[in-house]
Amino acid sequence: MTKVPPADPLAPTEKTLGEKASEALASTKESVSDAAARSRDAVAGAAKSTAETVKAHPGATAAIVAGAAAAIAGAAFGASKLMEKKREADAEPTVPPPAI
Repeated sequence: MTKVPPADPLAPTEKTLGEKASEALASTKESVSDAAARSRDAVAGAAKSTAETVKAHPGATAAIVAGAAAAIAGAAFGASKLMEKKREADAEPTVPPPAI
């Protein structure tokens, strides 16, 4: 069995740290670019599919939009009532005034 001597930590390496960093940056840019392209394609496909569904089913689309608007309005109304009750509770004294 041949014994391999340990590498000299001060010996020059094949690539400098700057070269390795440049390669890593280039690889990262390529990965991000590929991911962005896939995301763009997915969003475009979803938008096209949604537009086709809306055109094919306008009545159902209107019902869904109306339902969503009613849900949002109901949530906003409920939140305003809760805030109003909180303000009223904060305005009322928590300790009764002393009896004279």
